[in-house]
Amino acid sequence: WCYVGKRRLEKALSQLDSSKVNVEISWYPFELDSGSPREGSILKLDRYKQKFGEERTKQMITQMQQTGKEEGIQFSYGGKVGSTFNSHRLVHYAKLHGNKQNELIAIIFKYYFEQEKDINDLNVLCDCAQEVGYDRQEIMDFLKSNKYEQEIQNEVERNYQQGITGVPHFTINGRYSVSGAQTPEHFMKLFSQAGII
Repeated sequence: WCYVGKRRLEKALSQLDSSKVNVEISWYPFELDSGSPREGSILKLDRYKQKFGEERTKQMITQMQQTGKEEGIQFSYGGKVGSTFNSHRLVHYAKLHGNKQNELIAIIFKYYFEQEKDINDLNVLCDCAQEVGYDRQEIMDFLKSNKYEQEIQNEVERNYQQGITGVPHFTINGRYSVSGAQTPEHFMKLFSQAGII
């Protein structure tokens, strides 16, 4: 739903007058499956079946593929799933080095949700970073280090403490919060409430 939420937010933002409204998007880490081991990945479908059962998994996939088509997303459920912790570290890196978070997130989502790539694989994360202009070896060296691990862990815990239990979760102007992949129309109402438009 984060990918869908991102697309819908972007549709709403495209309706704003950029000469009057300055938009800055920041991404924060959240682990839906925080118990996943940092090393190794398993087949997505196997994990979904473990978590939701076979029948519910089938229903979810059908629904997500239909919703995805409406947003221009070709959801595919092959490939593997594992810890997202290193991808959060990489997004944090992108925030601090050129503020390329949003560009990087778009590539990570495309790789994972549409191209069946394992974003727990450091080589895949390096591919993502390279696509937005980072030096591959620098990114690999960073990912092999423990840099920003504590910052990410603290942020994940802070989000849980603030009562955020799922994603996507949006906070507008630091005051107005909403969970779920809202429609562009709902985002526009929130922008109005927040005094943006």
